[in-house]
Amino acid sequence: MSDESRDAGADKLRHRIAEEAARMVAKGSDSTKSRFRAARRVARGWVPEEQLPSHDEIRREVTRGSDPAGGLAHLAGDRFDRIAELVRVLENVKQDPIKHPEGDVLEHTLQVFDRVYEERPFDEELLTAALVHDVGRAIDRADPVSSGVSVLADLITPRTRWLIESLADAAAHGNHTLGARARQRLESHPDFLDALVLAECDRKACIRGYDAVSLDEAIAILRGLAADDETAE
Repeated sequence: MSDESRDAGADKLRHRIAEEAARMVAKGSDSTKSRFRAARRVARGWVPEEQLPSHDEIRREVTRGSDPAGGLAHLAGDRFDRIAELVRVLENVKQDPIKHPEGDVLEHTLQVFDRVYEERPFDEELLTAALVHDVGRAIDRADPVSSGVSVLADLITPRTRWLIESLADAAAHGNHTLGARARQRLESHPDFLDALVLAECDRKACIRGYDAVSLDEAIAILRGLAADDETAE
Protein backbone atom coordinates (compact mmCIF):
# COMPACT_ATOMS: atom_id res chain seq x y z
CA MET A 1 0.00 0.00 0.00
CA SER A 2 1.35 3.43 -0.95
CA ASP A 3 1.93 6.15 1.63
CA GLU A 4 -0.83 8.24 0.02
CA SER A 5 -3.36 5.42 0.30
CA ARG A 6 -2.33 4.75 3.88
CA ASP A 7 -2.70 8.44 4.78
CA ALA A 8 -6.09 8.65 3.06
CA GLY A 9 -7.28 5.61 5.00
CA ALA A 10 -6.08 7.09 8.28
CA ASP A 11 -7.80 10.40 7.54
CA LYS A 12 -11.05 8.61 6.70
CA LEU A 13 -10.90 6.60 9.92
CA ARG A 14 -10.12 9.73 11.92
CA HIS A 15 -13.13 11.50 10.42
CA ARG A 16 -15.46 8.56 11.13
CA ILE A 17 -14.25 8.48 14.73
CA ALA A 18 -14.87 12.25 15.03
CA GLU A 19 -18.42 11.82 13.71
CA GLU A 20 -19.17 8.97 16.11
CA ALA A 21 -17.65 10.89 19.03
CA ALA A 22 -19.78 13.92 18.13
CA ARG A 23 -22.92 11.78 18.27
CA MET A 24 -21.93 10.64 21.76
CA VAL A 25 -21.21 14.20 22.84
CA ALA A 26 -24.59 15.36 21.57
CA LYS A 27 -26.18 12.75 23.82
CA GLY A 28 -24.36 13.97 26.91
CA SER A 29 -20.91 12.34 26.93
CA ASP A 30 -17.79 14.48 27.29
CA SER A 31 -15.42 14.58 24.35
CA THR A 32 -12.47 13.09 26.26
CA LYS A 33 -14.23 9.78 26.92
CA SER A 34 -16.07 9.89 23.60
CA ARG A 35 -12.81 9.93 21.60
CA PHE A 36 -11.74 6.55 22.97
CA ARG A 37 -15.19 4.96 22.96
CA ALA A 38 -15.80 6.07 19.38
CA ALA A 39 -12.43 4.73 18.31
CA ARG A 40 -13.20 1.30 19.76
CA ARG A 41 -16.61 1.27 18.12
CA VAL A 42 -15.47 2.44 14.68
CA ALA A 43 -12.09 0.71 14.43
CA ARG A 44 -13.18 -2.33 16.44
CA GLY A 45 -9.89 -2.21 18.26
CA TRP A 46 -7.16 -0.02 19.70
CA VAL A 47 -6.20 3.18 17.90
CA PRO A 48 -3.02 5.10 18.84
CA GLU A 49 -3.86 8.39 20.54
CA GLU A 50 -1.94 10.40 17.95
CA GLN A 51 -4.35 9.06 15.31
CA LEU A 52 -7.47 10.07 17.23
CA PRO A 53 -9.39 13.24 16.32
CA SER A 54 -8.67 16.30 18.45
CA HIS A 55 -11.27 17.94 20.67
CA ASP A 56 -11.54 20.74 18.10
CA GLU A 57 -12.33 18.23 15.35
CA ILE A 58 -15.07 16.70 17.48
CA ARG A 59 -16.48 20.15 18.28
CA ARG A 60 -16.64 20.95 14.58
CA GLU A 61 -18.61 17.78 13.96
CA VAL A 62 -21.03 18.68 16.76
CA THR A 63 -21.69 22.09 15.26
CA ARG A 64 -21.80 20.81 11.68
CA GLY A 65 -24.69 18.54 12.60
CA SER A 66 -24.30 16.46 9.47
CA ASP A 67 -26.44 13.55 10.68
CA PRO A 68 -29.74 14.57 12.33
CA ALA A 69 -30.81 10.93 12.56
CA GLY A 70 -27.81 10.31 14.74
CA GLY A 71 -28.88 12.89 17.29
CA LEU A 72 -27.15 15.98 15.89
CA ALA A 73 -29.21 19.00 14.90
CA HIS A 74 -28.34 20.82 11.69
CA LEU A 75 -27.27 24.35 12.56
CA ALA A 76 -29.16 26.28 9.91
CA GLY A 77 -31.00 29.58 10.00
CA ASP A 78 -29.96 32.85 11.54
CA ARG A 79 -27.82 33.49 14.63
CA PHE A 80 -30.69 32.85 17.03
CA ASP A 81 -31.69 29.58 15.33
CA ARG A 82 -28.12 28.36 15.63
CA ILE A 83 -27.92 29.37 19.29
CA ALA A 84 -31.20 27.56 19.95
CA GLU A 85 -29.89 24.32 18.44
CA LEU A 86 -26.70 24.45 20.51
CA VAL A 87 -28.68 25.08 23.69
CA ARG A 88 -31.32 22.44 22.91
CA VAL A 89 -28.72 19.67 23.13
CA LEU A 90 -28.36 20.46 26.87
CA GLU A 91 -31.59 18.56 27.46
CA ASN A 92 -29.48 15.40 27.09
CA VAL A 93 -26.87 16.48 29.65
CA LYS A 94 -27.83 15.18 33.08
CA GLN A 95 -26.70 16.55 36.43
CA ASP A 96 -26.16 15.28 39.95
CA PRO A 97 -29.74 15.16 41.31
CA ILE A 98 -28.51 15.99 44.81
CA LYS A 99 -26.70 19.20 43.81
CA HIS A 100 -29.06 20.02 40.95
CA PRO A 101 -32.62 18.94 41.76
CA GLU A 102 -33.88 21.15 38.92
CA GLY A 103 -33.00 18.44 36.39
CA ASP A 104 -30.96 18.49 33.18
CA VAL A 105 -28.68 21.32 32.08
CA LEU A 106 -31.31 22.78 29.75
CA GLU A 107 -33.72 23.19 32.67
CA HIS A 108 -30.97 24.86 34.69
CA THR A 109 -30.11 27.14 31.77
CA LEU A 110 -33.69 28.29 31.33
CA GLN A 111 -33.94 29.05 35.03
CA VAL A 112 -30.79 31.18 34.81
CA PHE A 113 -32.19 33.01 31.78
CA ASP A 114 -35.52 33.61 33.52
CA ARG A 115 -33.86 35.04 36.63
CA VAL A 116 -31.55 37.29 34.61
CA TYR A 117 -34.55 38.50 32.64
CA GLU A 118 -36.17 39.59 35.89
CA GLU A 119 -33.06 41.62 36.72
CA ARG A 120 -31.96 42.92 33.29
CA PRO A 121 -34.83 42.51 30.78
CA PHE A 122 -33.23 45.06 28.42
CA ASP A 123 -29.72 43.55 28.21
CA GLU A 124 -29.50 41.25 25.19
CA GLU A 125 -25.83 40.40 25.69
CA LEU A 126 -26.25 39.46 29.35
CA LEU A 127 -29.37 37.44 28.56
CA THR A 128 -27.50 35.66 25.78
CA ALA A 129 -24.73 34.81 28.24
CA ALA A 130 -27.34 33.36 30.59
CA LEU A 131 -28.75 31.18 27.80
CA VAL A 132 -25.46 29.88 26.41
CA HIS A 133 -23.13 29.82 29.43
CA ASP A 134 -23.31 26.02 29.75
CA VAL A 135 -23.23 25.08 26.03
CA GLY A 136 -19.74 23.64 26.49
CA ARG A 137 -21.01 21.04 28.94
CA ALA A 138 -22.47 19.15 25.96
CA ILE A 139 -19.09 19.22 24.22
CA ASP A 140 -16.29 18.76 26.73
CA ARG A 141 -17.13 18.48 30.42
CA ALA A 142 -13.43 18.66 31.26
CA ASP A 143 -13.21 22.16 29.75
CA PRO A 144 -16.76 23.45 29.23
CA VAL A 145 -15.98 27.17 29.18
CA SER A 146 -13.33 27.07 26.46
CA SER A 147 -15.24 24.54 24.39
CA GLY A 148 -18.44 26.57 24.76
CA VAL A 149 -17.05 29.91 23.65
CA SER A 150 -15.14 28.15 20.88
CA VAL A 151 -18.23 26.57 19.37
CA LEU A 152 -20.27 29.76 19.83
CA ALA A 153 -17.56 31.80 18.06
CA ASP A 154 -19.14 34.77 16.25
CA LEU A 155 -22.65 33.88 17.43
CA ILE A 156 -21.88 35.93 20.54
CA THR A 157 -20.35 39.36 21.16
CA PRO A 158 -17.04 39.94 22.96
CA ARG A 159 -18.97 41.20 25.99
CA THR A 160 -21.09 38.04 26.14
CA ARG A 161 -17.94 35.95 25.82
CA TRP A 162 -16.32 37.84 28.70
CA LEU A 163 -19.38 37.29 30.90
CA ILE A 164 -19.25 33.54 30.25
CA GLU A 165 -15.50 33.32 30.84
CA SER A 166 -15.79 35.39 34.04
CA LEU A 167 -18.68 33.45 35.55
CA ALA A 168 -16.51 31.24 37.76
CA ASP A 169 -14.59 34.24 39.11
CA ALA A 170 -17.83 36.12 39.72
CA ALA A 171 -19.21 33.14 41.65
CA ALA A 172 -16.02 32.96 43.73
CA HIS A 173 -16.27 36.70 44.35
CA GLY A 174 -19.78 36.21 45.65
CA ASN A 175 -18.74 33.56 48.18
CA HIS A 176 -15.54 35.42 49.14
CA THR A 177 -13.09 32.82 47.84
CA LEU A 178 -11.61 34.80 44.94
CA GLY A 179 -7.93 35.71 45.24
CA ALA A 180 -6.88 39.33 45.67
CA ARG A 181 -5.45 39.83 42.16
CA ALA A 182 -8.34 38.14 40.41
CA ARG A 183 -10.76 40.10 42.57
CA GLN A 184 -9.12 43.39 41.64
CA ARG A 185 -9.11 42.45 37.97
CA LEU A 186 -12.79 41.50 38.05
CA GLU A 187 -13.88 44.57 39.98
CA SER A 188 -12.06 46.89 37.59
CA HIS A 189 -14.01 45.61 34.58
CA PRO A 190 -16.91 47.79 33.38
CA ASP A 191 -19.25 44.78 33.35
CA PHE A 192 -18.33 43.62 36.86
CA LEU A 193 -21.82 44.16 38.32
CA ASP A 194 -23.45 42.32 35.42
CA ALA A 195 -21.10 39.39 35.97
CA LEU A 196 -22.25 39.28 39.60
CA VAL A 197 -25.89 39.25 38.47
CA LEU A 198 -25.20 36.30 36.17
CA ALA A 199 -23.33 34.41 38.89
CA GLU A 200 -26.07 34.97 41.46
CA CYS A 201 -28.78 33.86 39.04
CA ASP A 202 -26.70 30.80 38.16
CA ARG A 203 -26.37 29.96 41.86
CA LYS A 204 -30.11 30.21 42.45
CA ALA A 205 -31.15 28.25 39.36
CA CYS A 206 -31.60 24.90 41.08
CA ILE A 207 -35.31 24.84 41.93
CA ARG A 208 -37.24 21.72 41.03
CA GLY A 209 -40.48 22.56 39.26
CA TYR A 210 -39.54 26.20 38.66
CA ASP A 211 -41.81 27.79 36.04
CA ALA A 212 -39.18 29.14 33.68
CA VAL A 213 -39.63 30.34 30.13
CA SER A 214 -39.25 27.77 27.36
CA LEU A 215 -36.28 27.79 25.00
CA ASP A 216 -38.49 29.10 22.18
CA GLU A 217 -39.71 31.92 24.45
CA ALA A 218 -36.15 32.80 25.44
CA ILE A 219 -35.09 32.96 21.79
CA ALA A 220 -38.13 35.14 20.99
CA ILE A 221 -37.08 37.55 23.76
CA LEU A 222 -33.56 37.81 22.32
CA ARG A 223 -34.92 38.34 18.81
CA GLY A 224 -37.17 41.11 20.07
CA LEU A 225 -34.31 42.89 21.82
CA ALA A 226 -32.10 42.60 18.73
CA ALA A 227 -34.90 44.01 16.56
CA ASP A 228 -35.38 46.91 18.96
CA ASP A 229 -31.66 47.68 18.78
CA GLU A 230 -31.74 47.66 14.97
CA THR A 231 -34.75 49.97 14.96
CA ALA A 232 -33.03 52.36 17.38
CA GLU A 233 -30.01 52.55 15.11
